[in-house]
Amino acid sequence: MKHRIVGIWLVVWLVGLVLTGCVAAPAAAPAAEGGEPQRGGILTVARSADVNLWDPKYTNDNYSLWAEMQIYATLMQNSPDGLQLNPWLAESYEFNEDATEVTFKLHDDAQFCDGSPITAEDVRWSLERSREPDSNVSWQFFSNPVIEVVDDLTLKFTLDRPNVAFPHYLTLWGMSVLSKKHAEAVGVEALSTQPLGSGPFCLDRWDKGQLVVLKPNPGYWGEDRPLVDEVHLRVVQDDNARVLQVQTGEVDIALDIPYAQVEALKGAPGVEVFVDTLYGTAAIPLNQRTVPQFADKKIRQAMAHAIDRQALVDAVLLGQGEAAKSPFYGPAILYWTGDFEIPYDLEKARQLMAESSAPDGFATELIITSGDTMAAQTAVILKDQLAQINIDVTITPVEAGTWWEMWSGGTYQMLYKLGTNDVIDPAENLPFDFWSLEDGGSDAAFTGFYNERIVELSQAAEREFDNAKRAELYYELQQIAMDETPQLWLFHPSNRWATRDNIEGFSVFPTGLHRFWLASKTQ
Repeated sequence: MKHRIVGIWLVVWLVGLVLTGCVAAPAAAPAAEGGEPQRGGILTVARSADVNLWDPKYTNDNYSLWAEMQIYATLMQNSPDGLQLNPWLAESYEFNEDATEVTFKLHDDAQFCDGSPITAEDVRWSLERSREPDSNVSWQFFSNPVIEVVDDLTLKFTLDRPNVAFPHYLTLWGMSVLSKKHAEAVGVEALSTQPLGSGPFCLDRWDKGQLVVLKPNPGYWGEDRPLVDEVHLRVVQDDNARVLQVQTGEVDIALDIPYAQVEALKGAPGVEVFVDTLYGTAAIPLNQRTVPQFADKKIRQAMAHAIDRQALVDAVLLGQGEAAKSPFYGPAILYWTGDFEIPYDLEKARQLMAESSAPDGFATELIITSGDTMAAQTAVILKDQLAQINIDVTITPVEAGTWWEMWSGGTYQMLYKLGTNDVIDPAENLPFDFWSLEDGGSDAAFTGFYNERIVELSQAAEREFDNAKRAELYYELQQIAMDETPQLWLFHPSNRWATRDNIEGFSVFPTGLHRFWLASKTQ
């Protein structure tokens, strides 16, 4: 109930916000003891995976997009808790009366990392490019906007239907602003390795598989200018190595702390450990195009009932998470309901398999990313649980780039993923998880699943002003989705990270995002 109250408040607040164009001021980074945050120094961060590429158009893995969001700006920006919406590259914005047009005014002093001005044409070009047929982020363009350059600093979006939540979607990584001039100079294919930043940081160096070096953008317009001289992102796949490095002070921040080491690390001298909410779900997409059995709903339902989600939470997360009861990305997401939870029921699972098109079971393959401890532990438990209904699972670890190629290319059978919500509204991920390519989605998370009613409900909810009616639409959507189970929704993990005790202003947000430009390092 607490989350439902928060959700209702947000929608009411958002409607008033976007129709008036009023916004809250961005939150400042916490100050070091004694006043202003200290400036200078090198912030060294250990993360478990490298960037795959620097082109937002083709990005759909978290480790790439979280790095891209350090160097690229978007028109709008969410507050750390995801509840407030603020202009960022935009100085202001304004809706017309029926929320079918929204006009943005850009800051007149915003510059790319080469010192050239960021113009409305750069924004239009970047967004239109992200909508092209070969884009991996075209699903982010809700309400089919027509983008018009009014002048060098002004853009107008004309929507094909009212959408009061539209400015929220302009915070997503697919809305990142690139330099049209730079792309024409180096060629669009080179943008994956030679990005020109438009945000707080510039990419200074990339030793693939090892290190990313970021330096502040001299042309960054925001009051929240980077506080450190450099950020070094080290790729440290081994969980124990990341923990050891933050303990010894070799790194200032360690991300993705293993659950098993959280309590022990809390007692380490000079280290602070944090565990917080994540708007995210660990899930297993089932590819109906490569495994015919997954097109049989009884088999999908049998698999869902054969999984003991609480056992996964207890064993993998050590109790620091929640079992998934909805396709929405956690109880904090608007309109979430646990009314359609799929209970662990092995007898029912076996009965469904007996009634299915494969009563004797079958063999399949589960792809996970190498070095992902949570994925590996989850996969081993799932293999044992599904074996009880005669589904023989082979676990195959692959590198992150291969994992993404197999998933987006539809060449996998089963695949472990951890998806996150970048806003608190469920509308963000529904096109990705459920819409077909023709609808503007991603072939239902590249599974080949399609349910016309789910698409109708999500599209109706997207344009619905009345909060109660929107809640009804999403309630029915969750009921159908949990019955169909095109993915095996498993659990909601938590964010875990550790810092040295001289680091101020850094946190991992519930959306999974983090902003290194807010961090400072006391000398």
